[in-house]
Amino acid sequence: MIKEIIENIVAITQDYHSDYNNGFVMTPQHVLEWVNQFEEKDRVFVLNEVLHILQQGVYISKAKAKEILWEFLNKAMTFFGYQSIEMFLRETHFINSQAAHKSQSVLLKLLNDILVEKTGFKMEICGSLGVRNYIYLDDVLASGGTFKFAIKKFIEENNLLKRLINKELRILSFFFCTHSWGLDNTRYSLKKLFDDENYFLDVSKFPVGSYYKIENNLKGFNPKLNLVYPEKSKNGYDAYLVSLETATLQPDKAYRKGTQPSQEAFFSSRANRNRLEQIFLDKGIEIISKIQDKSIKHKHRPLGKTYPSYKTFGTGTLFFTWRNISNTCPIVFWWDNPAHNWKGLFPLHNRGI
Repeated sequence: MIKEIIENIVAITQDYHSDYNNGFVMTPQHVLEWVNQFEEKDRVFVLNEVLHILQQGVYISKAKAKEILWEFLNKAMTFFGYQSIEMFLRETHFINSQAAHKSQSVLLKLLNDILVEKTGFKMEICGSLGVRNYIYLDDVLASGGTFKFAIKKFIEENNLLKRLINKELRILSFFFCTHSWGLDNTRYSLKKLFDDENYFLDVSKFPVGSYYKIENNLKGFNPKLNLVYPEKSKNGYDAYLVSLETATLQPDKAYRKGTQPSQEAFFSSRANRNRLEQIFLDKGIEIISKIQDKSIKHKHRPLGKTYPSYKTFGTGTLFFTWRNISNTCPIVFWWDNPAHNWKGLFPLHNRGI
C-alpha cells in the first residue's frame, strides 16, 4: 500500500527541479526518507493526505505551466482588445523586476519559448510600436510583499500613475497562485502607498488574475481555506504564539474557527484536515526549536514564512511548481538542515534557509 501511494506522489511531482543540474531527482526512495521522519503511526496517513492534496491540482509541472501561460497570453490579448497576437505583443511590455534566477525571469523565458513555438515571434518584439499595456507575471502571491514593492517602484520610476488612472495605459497582473488575504492586503497597501488612490482597489482598473486561488481570508464569504490553517486545540499552541515576543500584528488570524470551512472540499475529510494540520504544526515547531541563531529563528514559522510582525503560525501554502517551492509552505516540506535531522520533500534551489 505505501509503495503505491509513494509511486503516485512521484508520478505527479517527478519533474521537480528538472531544469537544474543540482543532482536532485524525485524518487520513491526520497519520498520514503521524507515520510520516515514523522512518527511511525502517522506515516501512511501523511502520505495518503499529501497525495490527496496533490490530486487537487496544486502541483504545476513544466508542461502544465506552458499550457497555463499560453492560455493566459490569449486571454490577455482578448482582454486588451486585440485580434492579432503580433499587434498585442508590439504594444505590450512585460515587467521584469526580479533577478535572473527568480521565478519571474524564469517564467518570462518560458513564455518566450512558447511564443517561438506557437507563433514564431520572440519577446524582443514586445513594445516595439510603443507601450500601451503592461503585464506583471509571477508564480505565487502569498503575502504580496514582492509584488507590492515591485509595482510601486515600476509605476513611480516610469511616472505611470496618472496615465493608468486616466486609462491611457493598462496594467494586468497574473500569477499561477494567489492568496485571497494577501491580495486584498496588497490592494489596500498600494492604495495607502499612493496617497489613498482608489485605483488599486478597483478590480476592473487594476486586475490581478490567477490560475489557482487559495481562499484564506477568514472574513471572506465562505472561504475554502485550501491551505494549512489550524483551529484552536487543547495542545497548547498558544505557548508558541506567546514566544513570538516581537510579533504583535494579526493575532486574531492565528487560528481558524472550528466551523471553518463550512464544508470540507480540499482535505479528504474534516477530521483528516485537523490531524494533518496538527502533525505539520507539531513537527514544524520542533524543527524551529532547534534553530540556535535567534535572528534566523525569528524569520521562520512552522507553517511557512510570513511577515515577522504577524503573531501567527505561518502562511500555510499548499501549492508547488516544478521550478521551486515557496518558503510560505509548511516548513516540513522544504527545511533541509542535517543538524536538525530533517530533509524536505521539496528541496529549495538557490535560496538560503
